[in-house]
Amino acid sequence: MKDKTRFLPILLCTALVVSLGACGGDSDRVVVDGLASPRGLTALDDGRLLVAELGAGRLLVVDGEGGLTVHADLLPRLADGPEGAPAGVSAAVMDGDTTYFIVGEARAKGFRDVYALRAGDAPRGLTGQDVMGTGPTEPLLNPYDLLQLASGDLVISDAGANVVWRVTLDGEISLYADTGPISYVNSDGGGDVEPVPTGMTRGPDGAVYLATLTGAPFPTGGAKVYRILDRNADGDALDPGETEVYAEGFTTATDVAFLPDGSLLVTEYTTAMAELASKGYARSSEHPGRLVRWERGRRSVVMDGLVAPTSVTVIDGVAYVSEEYAGRVRAIEP
Repeated sequence: MKDKTRFLPILLCTALVVSLGACGGDSDRVVVDGLASPRGLTALDDGRLLVAELGAGRLLVVDGEGGLTVHADLLPRLADGPEGAPAGVSAAVMDGDTTYFIVGEARAKGFRDVYALRAGDAPRGLTGQDVMGTGPTEPLLNPYDLLQLASGDLVISDAGANVVWRVTLDGEISLYADTGPISYVNSDGGGDVEPVPTGMTRGPDGAVYLATLTGAPFPTGGAKVYRILDRNADGDALDPGETEVYAEGFTTATDVAFLPDGSLLVTEYTTAMAELASKGYARSSEHPGRLVRWERGRRSVVMDGLVAPTSVTVIDGVAYVSEEYAGRVRAIEP
């Protein structure tokens, strides 16, 4: 994400892991601590949690007994990426014995691509992008999140190109959805702003739900969540009515996830992005974010004081939130 993404330096401490199942009646607890910029979270079919540890270039799995396993290591990573910040893997999904993950943002070898990884093999880049080339702009600029469709193809939110791509498992890239500019109103009168797609989830209805973090001037309440569905099965959601606003009134939304009751959870990176951007994102703790619940057109704050929340997923009714600049994953019972 051109305006938002900054990361912690690699921490050398050992992660503290608390059992996913050991609730003990607490409504809020730290599940994993001491990580290097945890970004994307994915709920696996067996109840485990897949964590993309961006700053360390690896994928971690946390099981229901509290065990922490390194699923993949030595993935593309830059300690000194864009604007002096590290960059690396930001999200992943599993399909049988294959893991698909994305590495975004940096113009460097191994970046701005989607990978397939099978046990015992080296990661295989799917798109074959020449990210070091000087020719036309490559399609994938800053992939942030990915989902797998029923067809097996991947959809990828691009926080650099500000669209959603469809990538086949043969590496063919096509435009899947484009929200267009976001209109907002504020004390200065308002205007249009870039949408900056971030986190996605599959809804109970099978549609893709997409969060957006608006670009500068980061208007308060300007971010929206979109519902994306390829109604006519032509391979994209570009026809009228296929990409529509589902929820609005958010600020710097970074991810979405549904609770079992059908209400929607949204992570907001901060409610003061313009001020934080002027100071530097390493000071995210001074302008924390929050977890918000959207239900029947109304927003309510589930938890305040989260440090750079970048992803949320739900397992057995419990929300798991990554706090990128705090280096931890937190469990919250809404």
